[in-house]
Amino acid sequence: MFKTIYKVQAAAKLLETTVDSVRRYVDEAGVKVARQTNGPKTRQFTIENIFDIASWRQENKPKIKIKKKRVITVYAPKGGVGKTTLAANLACVFSLMGLKTLVIDLDFQANLTLSFGYDSEITDEEAEELEIPFERVVKHHFGHLVPGWPGGRMKLEDVLKMPFGASGPHLIPSDLTLDRLDTILTYDALEGKKSDLKIAALISEGLSSKNEYFNISNYDIVIFDAAPAKNRMTRGALLSSDYVLAPVSLERYSTKAVSYLSSVLQDMRDDFGRSPEMIMIGNFHLPNRLRVYSQVSKLSSEYPGSLLNVMIHRSEEFPKTLSEEDVQPPLVLAKPTGTAAEQIHKVGKEILHKMEMI
Repeated sequence: MFKTIYKVQAAAKLLETTVDSVRRYVDEAGVKVARQTNGPKTRQFTIENIFDIASWRQENKPKIKIKKKRVITVYAPKGGVGKTTLAANLACVFSLMGLKTLVIDLDFQANLTLSFGYDSEITDEEAEELEIPFERVVKHHFGHLVPGWPGGRMKLEDVLKMPFGASGPHLIPSDLTLDRLDTILTYDALEGKKSDLKIAALISEGLSSKNEYFNISNYDIVIFDAAPAKNRMTRGALLSSDYVLAPVSLERYSTKAVSYLSSVLQDMRDDFGRSPEMIMIGNFHLPNRLRVYSQVSKLSSEYPGSLLNVMIHRSEEFPKTLSEEDVQPPLVLAKPTGTAAEQIHKVGKEILHKMEMI
């Protein structure tokens, strides 16, 4: 789908290893990497090659030991804080580290789905006319996996997308009709059913291999990208999760947004006796600004232990990867040698340590 090609130096950067190690992994794993046809016969790595090597390395020469599996929701009560960009890039980083990663787009606007190369508004007819492969057409979403979906539920393998091959992050895409799931959950609540726990029950069954339609027991980490609105789908995702990752814009810090999220989690503890632990990620960080230091100090004081030490600086590299004229993969794959990609890798590692996964 994405035509990005890497030289061995970029492959080493993506895998956070040496050039010699990459060459050795290719030979030992038997990964078929094409060579340049003109000039020097240098290897040309595809994105799929990179993730295949990462998966093989974790299985055969693991750099990390995965202690436990986790379900997380990336959520912010307001837009414009980099929520979906963060979710897409972290999913790639986790897979580059060898974790089996499942991403669930729970926002019917489908921006995460688009960032992985799928335009949810294209039909089969339009795809044929535009000469777009049918595999890039989104026909199903998370709602089709939930009991009670009109017309009957589907199995995970019939909904799943693999934008970077089998070894990369897997995606349950979204489209506009996912909004119907919130309506279904609302009707369930009106009938006295525990609709808020429906998604949590599905995730729990899937992780324990108790659901033939939704077996997700092979994944190390499941990531929900939730809509900014506090609808029943978002509430269900939060109740399913061990942690909620909350991007906080340090450029336009909103006290109300963080306070609101904190109150949402407190309401869950009051109603259900549990809620995910909050991890805040400073985004759009501009170093050496007095106002930013003040905001970081305030967050650290009001929510002790929640703010990650590593932050993501504002970078012009981010919007360039979302250009409609030239669709690019998430930034860590599109610009692997950039400063922003390096920061996201560091954020990903700190998140895994904080969640006690590694």
